Amino acid sequence: MAEPDTPCHEVPYKTGCLRDKSQTAWWLSAAVGVVKLDIPANLVGLAWRAGPELPIVSSHRHAELEINLVMRGSATYLFSGRRDRLVRRSLLWLWPGRDHILIDRSPDFDTWVVVFRPKLSRKHRQLDEGSSLYSRRLSEGEADWLHRVLLAVTGAQTPAENNAGMQFALLQAWRLYIDAEEALLEEVHPAVERAAVRLRDDPSLDSVEELAAAGGLSPSRLGRVFKAQMGVSLREYRNQLRLERFLQVHGNGARRTVTRSLLEAGFGSQAQFYRAFRAAFGTSPSRYLRGETASGERISPLNERRRRRDHG
Repeated sequence: MAEPDTPCHEVPYKTGCLRDKSQTAWWLSAAVGVVKLDIPANLVGLAWRAGPELPIVSSHRHAELEINLVMRGSATYLFSGRRDRLVRRSLLWLWPGRDHILIDRSPDFDTWVVVFRPKLSRKHRQLDEGSSLYSRRLSEGEADWLHRVLLAVTGAQTPAENNAGMQFALLQAWRLYIDAEEALLEEVHPAVERAAVRLRDDPSLDSVEELAAAGGLSPSRLGRVFKAQMGVSLREYRNQLRLERFLQVHGNGARRTVTRSLLEAGFGSQAQFYRAFRAAFGTSPSRYLRGETASGERISPLNERRRRRDHG
């Protein structure tokens, strides 16, 4: 598929495009719970490219319909009892109010993110949530066509052009989705999903016994099933959540100390925080916060770090 020179186009009235590290606030603020998307009042939706700035673990829901078209790399979402693996050319529909958890992504993950106001999605009755609960993979030609449509939308010069393009993109994406092949789905044990959501809601939760009891499994059984299906251990997943929350609450550190932020993020001690941070980022918190890491670096997938360690 053809790639643009830059992931976003400069559009004077548009605020949803993420261009650099300073514009990751939207995604970080969306790390937990219900979020309000910043769509200008005169627009029916927005489209932009995202990838390296996405946190490894994030969970949110919103009133807008969202679709993702993966251009490069891979990622994994957890929702509705399924583990949905997204790869190049995957088209994913995230319906209003659906809680979705991004649990993993590759360093080269690059996706279109398109959001539509409720009034636009409700206008087209043929859009059926029950028929599009998970991702499907488009053909090379179909994915390239939708990619070009979205490029044209982001190049709109007026709100009227943007709104007409967004409506066209919505209908084209639906048509392509209905005709596409099935998704790369995997059943997730209810106890695994319940544990992931509980840790998302309360990263300070340390008791594996409590998580296991809520899911009806023994602690050892939950640990084995969780790691097999999620690709990371309970401890690793919890630490990723805590680190993302730390980055969210700490910001640039101008108004709070690292100690205050790490405790608010759910870490029990400085030692615990520093071990988890270095394991995830490969550097100290102070160096990372000073920007002494590769541009756009975030928490790299744990399975990749294991491969580097095992083969390095």
